[in-house]
Amino acid sequence: MIHDPVSMVTDVGPRSVLSAATFGVGVVFVSLGDASVSRDFQAHYRQSPVLDFTNKWGEINLALPLSAGVFGTSLMTNNTRFQDAAFTSLQSLLMANLTVNAAKFIFARERPAHNEGPYDLDFLETGATSFPSGHTATAFALVTPWLVYYPGPITYTLVAVPVGTAIARVAKGRHWLSDVTAGAGIGLAMGYYLSKKHLSFQSENIEVMPVAGGGNFALKINFSF
Repeated sequence: MIHDPVSMVTDVGPRSVLSAATFGVGVVFVSLGDASVSRDFQAHYRQSPVLDFTNKWGEINLALPLSAGVFGTSLMTNNTRFQDAAFTSLQSLLMANLTVNAAKFIFARERPAHNEGPYDLDFLETGATSFPSGHTATAFALVTPWLVYYPGPITYTLVAVPVGTAIARVAKGRHWLSDVTAGAGIGLAMGYYLSKKHLSFQSENIEVMPVAGGGNFALKINFSF
């Protein structure tokens, strides 16, 4: 939890900067259709019960206890991969939300319901919290580590949940399309980066495994030679 945020800064290189810049340009391009997409989605999908369901998975008050509960349950097992996936999902969720909240303050974009248009950015102000979408970032950050740790047709179907969350946020008039695109990018990138980093650590000669039981919590360290 301490080392990973530092690594995210120290690991930044030309490739990371280029990827971020390319994604930023993509978000700007997407924003050109914000107004029309918002109108269409609200007209056709606002009352969808499916989107009502997927929308809930982006709520931090639901996702955080769920993720923490899964991690706590994983500590009762001896499956280190399951434990690490659960922890990475929880960490990704927390770090994605910190990133999103910082971005919301920086860009200070008004939500569609305020009728200020998609290009009203006040910068460095509180109250305007449209960009990026926290719900979308939360849903993608929650699911992505499980896709990386357990790749396969079954886990890949989980992508429908965060995608549905993104669509729901636009359809319900809570966000612009570029908001959810940025949120998806943050959640996906955070989950993927942390998962790859932790899996790389697992493949080394030192394995750290959390152990809980009998009212005690400890870290078990295995060395391979």
